[in-house]
Amino acid sequence: MKNILFLILPLLFLTSCSNSNSKYAKNLATAKQLFKLHGEENIDEQLKLVSKDIKVELPFYGSDIVGYETYTSMLKGYHDAFDDINYTAELWLPGTDSLGVLNGSVRTYGKWTGIQVATGKQLNLKGYWYFGFDDQGLLNAQGDFFDAGGMLNAVYPKNLVYATMEVLPGKTDQVMEILNSKTGLPATRAYDGCLSVELTFNEENNTIYILENWESNDKFNSYINWRQNEDATIGNIAPFLKGGIDGLKIIQPNSNYMSY
Repeated sequence: MKNILFLILPLLFLTSCSNSNSKYAKNLATAKQLFKLHGEENIDEQLKLVSKDIKVELPFYGSDIVGYETYTSMLKGYHDAFDDINYTAELWLPGTDSLGVLNGSVRTYGKWTGIQVATGKQLNLKGYWYFGFDDQGLLNAQGDFFDAGGMLNAVYPKNLVYATMEVLPGKTDQVMEILNSKTGLPATRAYDGCLSVELTFNEENNTIYILENWESNDKFNSYINWRQNEDATIGNIAPFLKGGIDGLKIIQPNSNYMSY
């Protein structure tokens, strides 16, 4: 029995060591402080806790890993967009590496609340976040996992622009090829201030309908000025439209957006 105990005790000691990380408590405090400062909209103090080499995983569909500058802009954007920001954690948890070994990183599940400044709508956003830290204890990795599209639809303002194109019989394929090209609607979506672009085609009246959402009417006006004066796309489409350029109709500006 004594021999068995002598064998078991070292194993228990080794197991307890592998299931702890001496940096976790410090990193947990930093993660909590980051979210607290976010609620206080104190970006200067937040960035003191962040490495310039940070890599951030955004919650938007198809997004790539971004770095320090984009991360900073994202923080400022949230501070500008919301008042009374507050995070309520359901859990704070230690994180592991790819082998399941605790590495001092931090995970949390919880909910952000706040008031969207432009609309006055209440934010109620549940999500999951992870934090990684370098040897100096600075945040060098963050991942955000929540319904970003749902958040935008629920509380952010919308500046909707409607466009119609009456297509000549038999010319739909040519117009769609231009719209789907790199310089077509993908360029619209990539333009500064464009939040979304949707298209549908009605076969009964041979008309294409385009719905765009912009951060502001001013940003849309900058875009349409570029399209009309510097870009050739509208001119390339015009020969395939009923009445030429008059076959393109844009309804803008629009206001008083409401959802029910």
